[in-house]
Amino acid sequence: MLTPMRPRVLICVFLLFSVLANGQVDAIKRKSSENSGRKSEGGRSGSSGSGNVAIFFDVFRLIGAAQSDKLQKADSIKRLISLETFFQGAVQPSSYYLFNPRIRGNWGLFSTDFRMNYLIEDDHGNGTHDLTTFDWQILQLNLITTRNFTARVGGGNLYERFGDKQSFFEWTTGLSFYSNSQTIVANMEYRVAKDYITNAVPRREINFSLEKQIFRTGSLRGYATVGGVYQRYYQSVSVWGLQAGFVMRIF
Repeated sequence: MLTPMRPRVLICVFLLFSVLANGQVDAIKRKSSENSGRKSEGGRSGSSGSGNVAIFFDVFRLIGAAQSDKLQKADSIKRLISLETFFQGAVQPSSYYLFNPRIRGNWGLFSTDFRMNYLIEDDHGNGTHDLTTFDWQILQLNLITTRNFTARVGGGNLYERFGDKQSFFEWTTGLSFYSNSQTIVANMEYRVAKDYITNAVPRREINFSLEKQIFRTGSLRGYATVGGVYQRYYQSVSVWGLQAGFVMRIF
């Protein structure tokens, strides 16, 4: 007697999640506007982006002495001096499409990483809604770099290209594991942006990917990737998706 009910239960659950997922992009924009309003009420507005840049360049000078030690390993660990481009997208079936084109330059101890985060929501017959952020990790430090492992931390700026176009400080932590042949790579990254005026968290993110080398031509290598991403905006709106894409590296 219970067996015929299972399809109905599954359909009900699916419809429930579809309803809950609807309107998330508009909810994110609304939360952003509310956060901007709280800034105005407090008599403070704008961002500290220029101050963030100054802080990073001060750190750069302080730890510059360690750069030469990293560069001495560049002959054996090619990725210490490299350029990486990522063309990745994620899908939450019938709800969201997330695109993250990205470029990263590596020079020994230092990296800089720029990403566009473009989120599209399908409003189930009522059109689509979208939002964009530009995420620039101005300075990342490759604290540990061995043939099989890289650990990096960094900080920069998240810019909301919607609403009041606010900017926030964003931290990242990343881990990458490499096979001995360097043809398989596993990555995990954590990001968190914070508004230190209102204590809001505009976005928190964790993503992971697995890469497999599919071609190598001279100093150019290409990888196919699969993985997943989870984002939570303003501590209340969640977005997740299954990820796939393509990575190119030039050593």
